[in-house]
Amino acid sequence: METTTLHLHKQNFKFSSAHFLIFNKTSAERLHGHNYQVKVNITVPQEEELSKEGYFVDFNVFKKTIKAKLDQWDEMVLLPANHEDMKFTENGPSLEVRFRERFYVFPKNEVLRLPVTNTSVEQLSQVLANYFIQEFKVHGVQKVQVSVEETRGQGASTTATL
Repeated sequence: METTTLHLHKQNFKFSSAHFLIFNKTSAERLHGHNYQVKVNITVPQEEELSKEGYFVDFNVFKKTIKAKLDQWDEMVLLPANHEDMKFTENGPSLEVRFRERFYVFPKNEVLRLPVTNTSVEQLSQVLANYFIQEFKVHGVQKVQVSVEETRGQGASTTATL
């Protein structure tokens, strides 16, 4: 059995965001940032699904969706909405964040509360993979792998399937 995978690893598939990792009940990193790089591999249906021209879908269809999502994360503070020690209070245009002994106040529109327990590359790749598989299923895509690197050579990937 053959499979074909589209590899989309564009230079502009990136986002710069602040975050901190939570290691255990007493230890967490300081707030800091990364210039994340994202790679997306899309496994396409078998040959019978290719167009008569011999391709699956114009790459631009996928690239626009990927870039638009990453742009939403660019220059944002990424916080884990599902961590038990993370408390959020909206106060007008501000978001007050309490994490254990820490207290932050951010402009509300500069924070993304992600549906994760930690803003690790493992969980960031999961969120993106699950988003892209849902977006791409209209084209018959059944499998998407997303890699997120926080620095060159250091990252994680998640494969989502329907």
